[in-house]
Amino acid sequence: MGKKKKYLIELEKKNYPLALTLIDNELREDPSNPELLYNLAICCARTGNYKKCITVLNDLIIKSIKYIDIDNVYRLMIFSNIQLKEFDKALETTDERLKINLGDIRLLSFRAHILEKTSKLHDAIQIHKNILKLNPDYLNSLNSVAYLTAIQPNSSKEELIEAMECIKLALNNDPNNPAYLDTLGVILKRQGNRDQALRAFNKALSKAHTSTSEIIDHLQDLL
Repeated sequence: MGKKKKYLIELEKKNYPLALTLIDNELREDPSNPELLYNLAICCARTGNYKKCITVLNDLIIKSIKYIDIDNVYRLMIFSNIQLKEFDKALETTDERLKINLGDIRLLSFRAHILEKTSKLHDAIQIHKNILKLNPDYLNSLNSVAYLTAIQPNSSKEELIEAMECIKLALNNDPNNPAYLDTLGVILKRQGNRDQALRAFNKALSKAHTSTSEIIDHLQDLL
């Protein structure tokens, strides 16, 4: 087995700026190497340079259309377009890939997320429900059905009960997930259970390790 490339070691360490520099150096000698281009795109995305990520991926598609990880290339492109709020481009690419990979759960999740971000909540919920028909234990969709149902002002009592069932299933698999606990709090609030909602939001805050602004906003709405 050959010695692992230095940039791969840095990628494993999540040291993306250094990995990017090392990949740039290797690309000077092998500018069409698809593996280098793909990893360069990953580094660009991880360092927030989504425009360059898309440029690199387009270059990769042109140079190596048969690249073995082409599905991941398109997924990364969709993700980068979403981060740039270029939702029309993201949706167009997603729908084109779904024609090739019908039923791809990750692509369907992207589609639902795009619809959510463009205020088409009902359509997003329906996609997540379709995902759950394919995989009843898909946690992202369990949480998304629950949360999106709860934030719709016209959700019925029966729909909120269904949302509660979904988030309980998610929490059974990951009981300390702050996003799931936040969703639980939102549903409890909608159901009029203020004290239980307060406990759920406080627990969500205690378990969160990154940005908590959304949880704090939900908590402040109760105060």
